Amino acid sequence: MSRDLSKPQSGFTQLLKGSRLAVARAVNRDIHHKHCYQIARAVKGMYAGDAVSYLEKVVKQEVAIPYKRRSRAGKGGNTMAGHRKGKMGPGRYPHNASIAFIKLIESAMDNARQHHEDIDAEDMVITHLAAHRGQVSKAMRPRARGRATPSNHYQVNLEIFLEDMSADADEDEEEDDY
Repeated sequence: MSRDLSKPQSGFTQLLKGSRLAVARAVNRDIHHKHCYQIARAVKGMYAGDAVSYLEKVVKQEVAIPYKRRSRAGKGGNTMAGHRKGKMGPGRYPHNASIAFIKLIESAMDNARQHHEDIDAEDMVITHLAAHRGQVSKAMRPRARGRATPSNHYQVNLEIFLEDMSADADEDEEEDDY
């Protein structure tokens, strides 16, 4: 799905390059941004089918998502998670964020099936996965003695690119034959 670089690209942080690419977005989801960042870091580079099965195990609390950012006490930031069994280190089981990522990956796989009939969507690689802060719905919570404190609700925007790497391997094999 190559695009005209002279035209603006609305909504995505990366340029859409490649002919065998599938894209999906989820805008203003009610999920914590920190959980989405950690899931995106763990899942990027996996095959789409493997990523869905991995996140389903996270929902069942069989496998934890490794939390690598903000995990050291005293070095800036909080200790976001305790250590898990094995050699993983700090990690958690973000339930709502994992379900949102499963829906996002399945949506991208459905888009791939719609646009490319000859592609096996489960064998596509997640080349780009981003979690950005979305809109903040601001509200005030009444307190005692006529005071009020802010009660802000943060949202997140997710985007994913799936790319078919089997076509590149086929082209490389054809070039080697000549």
